[in-house]
Amino acid sequence: MRLVWLNLRRSPIRTALTVLGTAIALGLFCLLEALLNAFNAGVEMSSASRLIVQHKESLTFMLPKAYASRIAQIDGIERIAEGTWFGGLYEAPLPDGGKRQEFFPNFAADMEPYLKLYPELIVSPERYEALMADQSGCLMGDELAARLGKNVGDRVLLRPLIWPNKDGKHWAFTIRAIYTCTGTFDRAMMLFHHKYLDEGRSFGSGQTGFYWVGIQNPEQFSEISAAIDRLFVNSPDPTRTMNEKAFNMQFLSMMGNLKLLFRFIGTVVIFTMLLISANTMMMSGRERTREMAILKAMGFSDVYVFGLLVGESVAIALLGFVLGGVGIWALINLGDWNPKPDFFPIFKVPDAAMYSAVGIAVLTGVLSGIVPGLAALRLKAAAALRSI
Repeated sequence: MRLVWLNLRRSPIRTALTVLGTAIALGLFCLLEALLNAFNAGVEMSSASRLIVQHKESLTFMLPKAYASRIAQIDGIERIAEGTWFGGLYEAPLPDGGKRQEFFPNFAADMEPYLKLYPELIVSPERYEALMADQSGCLMGDELAARLGKNVGDRVLLRPLIWPNKDGKHWAFTIRAIYTCTGTFDRAMMLFHHKYLDEGRSFGSGQTGFYWVGIQNPEQFSEISAAIDRLFVNSPDPTRTMNEKAFNMQFLSMMGNLKLLFRFIGTVVIFTMLLISANTMMMSGRERTREMAILKAMGFSDVYVFGLLVGESVAIALLGFVLGGVGIWALINLGDWNPKPDFFPIFKVPDAAMYSAVGIAVLTGVLSGIVPGLAALRLKAAAALRSI
């Protein structure tokens, strides 16, 4: 082991550049995995006991609110809540006279059944009562509240991008509750009463964007989904019912096959890292032909010399992992760095990505050291010493 570290120090600039290149590659790999995990966060928090009913054509088409009572009569349905994507833009004045603008997910929801459908959201009893008592009150995630610098009782103004107010002004809300959550649920959302939207918007009254439906037995989701869609198959507004996971995945599909794209980029990065490491080790092996011959002449075995070169290559790769992979993990998971908090409410490097990164580092080190290591195995000490 001591010889490995001494060999790494014989050409410090080359070793440092190789470690840096490996670190950048592994750091980029971990960052891509964090991005992919962020995109999949909504899918991962899905529940098999929840269905989403939307318009058959698109989520942009509305459904009549009268559908709720008919859907609720189907056997196996526990509760139903209406919901509409609001899509308002947060605005607040700045000391210099400008405006602070931020976008975050905001929905109108039938609050009481919605909170029963999502027990992951934790709201204290007194805050729940205050939320139910105020029609213009809203529920906000703790991470979003911290980002906006808001507390319970503060006012929030949203500029409408889809649903204009009847008075032509911004929509005003009062934060009545701030929720925390269990698991990986989005903690950067804002929800408010659907009745407030329905009575205040200039058009679309009596309509809803979709329905959240809770079912008693998740194994019956296919039968219940088909039963819901059959109710409205010949109506002017036919429905498409899917489980919550499929509903969330349709948003990812709008951006293409992100998983394939990120995996392709990651493969290219890893292949580049392998070429850099292999080139360094081949150069190092050629430069040390005389030293390897002397080691063999002194009685060191072929396996020892082979392991020396492979060990050096693995050490370089692991140093790159510590600098790049662990560095990115610490920056994101411990430092809470998020490149786009309004777009990625959950941004973490998953544990599986770290295990993959260290495995890639070891594999790259072994593969990079094999070629010079095999050359060292075939090296004859006497012939090598005579050729020097």
